[in-house]
Amino acid sequence: MGEKMAIWRTKKPATKQKIVSDLRKAGIREGDTIIFHASMSKAYWICGGPVAIIYALQEAVGTDGNIVMPAQTGQLSDPAKWENPPVPESWWKTIRAETPPFDPNVTPTRGMGVIAETFRTMPDVVRSFHPYHSFCAWGRQKEEIIANQPLAKSLGDESPLGKLYELSAKIILFGIDNDNNTSLHLAEESSNVFPLIENQAAFREQGEIVWRKYAEIDYNSELFIELGRTYEKARDFHPTTIIGAPTKIYDMRDLVDFGTNYFQTKNH
Repeated sequence: MGEKMAIWRTKKPATKQKIVSDLRKAGIREGDTIIFHASMSKAYWICGGPVAIIYALQEAVGTDGNIVMPAQTGQLSDPAKWENPPVPESWWKTIRAETPPFDPNVTPTRGMGVIAETFRTMPDVVRSFHPYHSFCAWGRQKEEIIANQPLAKSLGDESPLGKLYELSAKIILFGIDNDNNTSLHLAEESSNVFPLIENQAAFREQGEIVWRKYAEIDYNSELFIELGRTYEKARDFHPTTIIGAPTKIYDMRDLVDFGTNYFQTKNH
């Protein structure tokens, strides 16, 4: 159905060069660092699909730029917290004991979309180490961006998001809205107003699977749509369109700073 809709909405197929042209018109320049979130279903039919989009992004930012995409792996979380769908409690022990822990070279993304999953497998793309909240990166500073992601505060100042903030990254939401904007979790962390919950994650140690407990924010992207609308109204922000997909491009620092203040104000 998605392919048919994409064909009906355009008179000719989109190409890599058309994507580059649209990115340029939207303000993406060589040397930019971008974090990219996307839904292919909102775009025109593309020659080469997700591969063409990634090649276009690489051409747009050039060899001095960086591209980052979230590579989250919720399928590895504690089965006691699964809701969609839940599994019987009698299964939990087996799942915890038998599920292979996170491997940055192997573990597929979950719920990130076909572009992020394709990006993960491409040459010269590296991945941070976190059992749930890893990121993939390509570009001149890719190793610096993914290095030493902490287990707790996994989306905070020491995470790839914190590195992107320091690099004055641009956020691109291609065909999606702020409820899928991972960067806003950095605003949650920076606000210091959200309570911590206990979480646990599996690691392989000396051939054995070991679950480690840690504390983190109960991250909640349901708050992000309202935050995004408030920001856009305050900044008189207008979205653009890239090969048919409604697209929002933000200055990450400005949005995260605004979001941090928004959460602090809203929670007091």
